[in-house]
Amino acid sequence: MSTIDSLAQAFMRFPGIGTRQAKRFVYFLLAQDPQYLESLALDIGELKKTIAQCSECYRFYPQTLNGTLCAQCFGDADDTILLVVEKDTDFESVRRSGSYSGRYFILGGTIPVLEKDPASKIRIRELIERVEKGAAHGLSEVVLALSANPEGDATRAYVAKMLDSLSKKYGITITSLGRGLSTGTELEYSDSDTLRNALKNRN
Repeated sequence: MSTIDSLAQAFMRFPGIGTRQAKRFVYFLLAQDPQYLESLALDIGELKKTIAQCSECYRFYPQTLNGTLCAQCFGDADDTILLVVEKDTDFESVRRSGSYSGRYFILGGTIPVLEKDPASKIRIRELIERVEKGAAHGLSEVVLALSANPEGDATRAYVAKMLDSLSKKYGITITSLGRGLSTGTELEYSDSDTLRNALKNRN
């Protein structure tokens, strides 16, 4: 296998990247000067060394002096509300919208429809632990901010079911984003106004 094919296969492991797009990436790199490639290779090599995963919300963040917590979890925020999102890019989208001031939790994915082992696809155990911990600090609402598509709906239903006993035990309300989000929309690609309305109209 040539280096071109090997690198193309590596790119095909990226989300949403097919054979043609992967090859375009390779040929783009071939057209760049060596300094660009060296800089890119250095950044990739440093990624795991300089980026950590928060022990509380599970998002990736530049390592700091805050121990195992990201700046969002280490800093001041509204402890009464926890926003559950699928991935880091969803977190970034909500934060950019400026419409939310509470805590976050990155679920780590969604559950495919008809999945037989849903607990293996998301951080449901970690979320249950996080909600129990939050209950001791005044947590009163968990917002399931998931994409408005079949997998998002399946995940929302499963997570709500798994949190039901904690909801009753601690009086925590489980809500979902309002349908300011169109059906089929991924949270990552929603604009700030849409996210603001979805948060405002959660139910």
